[in-house]
Amino acid sequence: MVKWVYRTRAGQAQIVPTPKGYALVFDGEPLGHYASPASAAEELANGTCHWPSAGNPSDMGIPEELDEWIRVG
Repeated sequence: MVKWVYRTRAGQAQIVPTPKGYALVFDGEPLGHYASPASAAEELANGTCHWPSAGNPSDMGIPEELDEWIRVG
């Protein structure tokens, strides 16, 4: 199972595959489901997803491009 991980000072973001697409998770908090990992990364980086309790993700320096995330698996 391939997933993508990006660590910030506020916590860790993950994009993980699900039967219906990809889930976006921040420190265990589900933030939404997406059709592609690229769309999940873009929405998190821009702060257009559901915000984690850590605050506005667009202030965390999270990149939109998946090649800047760590691919695991």
